[in-house]
Amino acid sequence: MRSIHSRHYVYTHWLRIDSNGDEVKQWEQLKEYWNKYDCSMTVYYYDYNPLTEKAIKLDCNQSYEDLDLDVNSMSSGSLKRVKSKPTNITVYNKGIDYFFVRKLGPEVLETLRKPKSTINVPEEQLIEVDFLNEFSDMENIEQFNKIMKDENWKIVKIDSDRKYHYQLYFGKGKQVYNRQEYAFADFTFKSRFKDRLQRFINNLIKQKELNISNFVGRKINMFESEYQFSSDKNINIDIKCIGLVLGINNNCFDIYDSQRPLGSQFYSLDLLEFEKRMNEGIYKPNYNLLASHEQLELRKYEFKKTKRFTELCGDWDYRNIDMSNVHLESLKIQKDKLILTCEKYSSQIDGYVSCPACEVESKELVYEFRLLDLENREHVLNFMSKLENYIDYKKVEKELNNKEKELIKNKESLEEMEIEYE
Repeated sequence: MRSIHSRHYVYTHWLRIDSNGDEVKQWEQLKEYWNKYDCSMTVYYYDYNPLTEKAIKLDCNQSYEDLDLDVNSMSSGSLKRVKSKPTNITVYNKGIDYFFVRKLGPEVLETLRKPKSTINVPEEQLIEVDFLNEFSDMENIEQFNKIMKDENWKIVKIDSDRKYHYQLYFGKGKQVYNRQEYAFADFTFKSRFKDRLQRFINNLIKQKELNISNFVGRKINMFESEYQFSSDKNINIDIKCIGLVLGINNNCFDIYDSQRPLGSQFYSLDLLEFEKRMNEGIYKPNYNLLASHEQLELRKYEFKKTKRFTELCGDWDYRNIDMSNVHLESLKIQKDKLILTCEKYSSQIDGYVSCPACEVESKELVYEFRLLDLENREHVLNFMSKLENYIDYKKVEKELNNKEKELIKNKESLEEMEIEYE
């Protein structure tokens, strides 16, 4: 096969958006440079302030002395130069054109040059890689190999001036997976490709292992925007947090979103619709820590749920059991512990007698309760039976009988006092 030489850049410059200056002017001059010169721009965010602080990696063929950009001057539109790559930054999974649109408006799409493909290779010239052999030391290699077979993906390479370039090939016209991950449209050298591929595999395996029920107690991101657009490299999508999943109710997720107007902060999402959107890649878990007000709403929701569960435990018609027998009265949750209480109906005192039953240390049971849909009677009754398996009925019945005798005795003493008083 004829060797195809790669197009590469001589210089790399690290620039920083000056948040104290005119950001629009800074993005404007980056756009002009992008349209005028053969270059590559990659946007990073600073980990300590991801919303406002951004760094730009500029790969080009101009030295700093010849760089046709306003850098480190006193003007409001000047960019800052960073002498080396900052250590506290993370790359965005969005192309430079996404930021041009966000900062300068969607009309710039009509004026942007399309990024040139590093190598334009006919499909028949791609060499399929024996993936398991060539990348055998990577994590989750067997799982990813199975996913590749199911999805009909390939790892391919072509020969070049530096031996081989590699690419994850999703198939003709399939350049984006799940609306957020870049298909590796540009060929990269093996070391760089391997690093990108490992991150992709880790994220993909996490998505595959994530069950819909794991969203309870977690915020959800939605990858949709009025500014959706595509280029020949990728699709860019705005990200919005749709709220915190409080729990499951009536075959829906109960959601809390503090960003909504008062009165509509609590709403529901159908589980089937949610699962469909999750599989399509529109919904993703948000791994940021919960704010204090979100933690409070989660605790309030759990308290109301245990209160409702207690009501169902004491509902004769709902449970269809003889309430004069010892049965589960309620539960309380303390971290990973379930505290169970039992009761029975006493005809002699015309009321219920209750006492603590046991404490069950179980993350699994706590988690199961949080996922329990209280509108599903069959699931609720099964969960009640599961809890009652932990109860020592002989011990509890003995304690309830003693309490019952004590209450009867007190009642009789009270009645005698009332008779004497009369």
